[in-house]
Amino acid sequence: MLILCVLSENECTRFSSIGKAIPDISPKVLTETLKNLQADGLISRKIYATIPPKTEYSLTPLGKSLMPVIGSLIEWALTNFDAVTSTRRTRLK
Repeated sequence: MLILCVLSENECTRFSSIGKAIPDISPKVLTETLKNLQADGLISRKIYATIPPKTEYSLTPLGKSLMPVIGSLIEWALTNFDAVTSTRRTRLK
């Protein structure tokens, strides 16, 4: 979800920019996740024949159609964060 949110903020995003936006993700995990999102049809990958090679990622129409659902989930999480953490604290005692 984080990668999709980063990609939704820009038309095209380079690998390094995605990594900088999500500092806790390793390059290996980022690469694998991007491959999976591309295989699922949620993102597209464009390679430019430059030196050094340049690769950009963007949301496909299918990926863009998912963003309102993710936005709703984020809104719910922000609205209910305090209630969830309070319940968690109560149950862990």
